[in-house]
Amino acid sequence: MTRVLLFLAIAVLVFAPFNWITYRQLVRIHPRRRRWILGALIAGNAMWPFFPLLRSSTDFARVMRAVLGPLWFGWTSFAILYSILVFLVLLAWVPFRRVEFARFARWPSRVFLSVVLVGFAIGYVHAIVPLRVERVTVRVPNLPASSEGTKLVLMGDLHVGLFTRPSRLERIFATAGSLQPDAVLIAGDLIDDDPYFVPKLLAGTRALPANIPLYAVLGNHEMYGDPVAAIEAMRGSRMRLLVNEGVPLRDLWIAGVSDPAAREAGSRGSKQLAPDLASALAGKPANAIAIVLAHQPKILEEARRRGAALTLSAHTHGGQFGFRPLRLSLAGLFLRYHMGLYDLPPTQLYINTGTGYWLFPFRLGMTPEITLIELRRR
Repeated sequence: MTRVLLFLAIAVLVFAPFNWITYRQLVRIHPRRRRWILGALIAGNAMWPFFPLLRSSTDFARVMRAVLGPLWFGWTSFAILYSILVFLVLLAWVPFRRVEFARFARWPSRVFLSVVLVGFAIGYVHAIVPLRVERVTVRVPNLPASSEGTKLVLMGDLHVGLFTRPSRLERIFATAGSLQPDAVLIAGDLIDDDPYFVPKLLAGTRALPANIPLYAVLGNHEMYGDPVAAIEAMRGSRMRLLVNEGVPLRDLWIAGVSDPAAREAGSRGSKQLAPDLASALAGKPANAIAIVLAHQPKILEEARRRGAALTLSAHTHGGQFGFRPLRLSLAGLFLRYHMGLYDLPPTQLYINTGTGYWLFPFRLGMTPEITLIELRRR
């Protein structure tokens, strides 16, 4: 609890200036919209008092996370961007100081607010309607003849939660099955923290034909909730969870690695759930090609040292904002590897940009992705 309160205090100190600048300038520039602005400020910050309770598994905590979380995230993002806009307009206003600042900033503010409104509407639709199938050919040196043409469907970051529609999950797994893969792989963040949502996830997997193997690994959001309970809830289900273990597939070895967030998960975490690629590769036949499945691309360097031919990850979401044709994403501002295929001998890395969304239903330009990977001999 002490760590949570300390984090909360630091977060408030960091975000308070953005809130103050945004509210003060919006009211100053658009005085007729004072009530709407105040309402947005209150709704966007209503989650702060409930932060210490968010990791609990009560119905109240689930509702608070699902309802107030998106409002908090959306308002906070908006406040940061609007504060930056105010600073830029202030710089532009300096040579025209004789003109009142509020009057000078009115049109730039209107344009910005219009763009945000339109962008939100498009991003919302992009998050919940389309489903992009990304077809990728990966050429693997020394690929056994028996594995030539193997098709793997890769998904990630489903984040099944309170507002996830069962029909959407069914469509996702039905689409994966229609690609007729040899296996379907899910690279972590299956649920949105709480094991309570595992049954909803498993119900969606029924849309996948029974003859197609379904494997998954844990992500950081399973660790933030109760990973042991999540594992128990998935045990014996349609989906086989690989926790630092591997399975054979047509002279391939799918090595499923746990998530490093296990080391930071506090009392609910477990040292036994920390990533262990050596254990995941144990039992691999000498002639089998290793494919590492891990939520975070952080596993890359160890996968390279151990000679894995291919590493499959997710986690980045492509920042949920970007321009896919040019491989530009918001995540690319912070991460070296953030989307698509990378050739990094002796391994190759593919990062799925997410099949669901986190917290906020917004994916502008980064529509939900299902990846069909076909293995070919190099």
